[in-house]
Amino acid sequence: MHSDSSAYELKVTPPGAGGVARIMRRPLRPEPVTPKVEKDHVREQEARGGGRGRVGMVIASTTGGANAPASSESFSFDLPEPEFFPEIPILRTLFTTWEGRIWVRRRGGEPDSDGPIDVVTGDGRYVGTFPADAVEMPDAFGPNGMAAFIERDELDVARVVVRRLPAAVR
Repeated sequence: MHSDSSAYELKVTPPGAGGVARIMRRPLRPEPVTPKVEKDHVREQEARGGGRGRVGMVIASTTGGANAPASSESFSFDLPEPEFFPEIPILRTLFTTWEGRIWVRRRGGEPDSDGPIDVVTGDGRYVGTFPADAVEMPDAFGPNGMAAFIERDELDVARVVVRRLPAAVR
C-alpha cells in the first residue's frame, strides 16, 4: 500500500503484483501553500531555534592524554531559503491492521496538526472515522485486534500500553 498524500488516494498493490490493483479515493482536496502559510511555518521554526540564517560551529579535538593540547576549528555557513511544496498534504500516516483494516490519519485544521482517523477495508469499504481527539493512532498493531500505544508519564518515561480494538475497526 502506498498513497498520494496531497490528494486522498490509497493505492493498493498486492504482494508480488507488478502494479496497483486498486485506488481508494475520498473527495478531499489539499489546501495550497500560501505566502502566509510559509511565513507562519518559518516563524514557528525560528521560535523552536531553527529556521533561516547563519549557522556557526566550533569543532574541538585533542590528541589524547590528560595534558594533551587541544585544537579547535570554527566555520559558519548560510542556510538556504526553505522550499515549500505547493500543497499541504491531506494524509499524515497510514497503518494496516493484521485483519486488513487500513487506518488513515488525516491532517488537522493547522498544517502541522493531527486530524481525524479514517478506517477502511482493503477492498475500499468505508468503516468509519474517529474524530481528531477521540483516539490516538496506535504505534503498532498486533494479532486478534491488539494495538500497542507508547505513552509518556510526567517524567517523560515511555511505557507500552496494549489494548484490544473494537471488532469493527480491527
